[in-house]
Amino acid sequence: MGVTVCLPLFGNPGHELEEGAKATSQELRTLAVALRDRLVQAADALDRLTADGWTAQVAMFDLILAHPQVATKEQAVQRLQSLGIDPEPYLIIEDVEEEEEIA
Repeated sequence: MGVTVCLPLFGNPGHELEEGAKATSQELRTLAVALRDRLVQAADALDRLTADGWTAQVAMFDLILAHPQVATKEQAVQRLQSLGIDPEPYLIIEDVEEEEEIA
């Protein structure tokens, strides 16, 4: 069994802003402030995570996190909470093992 833990950093512009809507400078400024706050919080969490033995790899819109002692969603949630990190914004999915086919 394994688990995939992702920390979303930002979405594509169509998700961050209203896709198809007229763009305004104020919307961009508002998004810039929100992104700055979100990324500073992610960096603070990453400091705590790496100090606890987690590794992080950059994906397209998020960070993929791994810890050698975390193999289930429950373990991931408990470990995050023990570091004072709210697991709610994280995407935590238990990996599905494929069964071997019997010939």
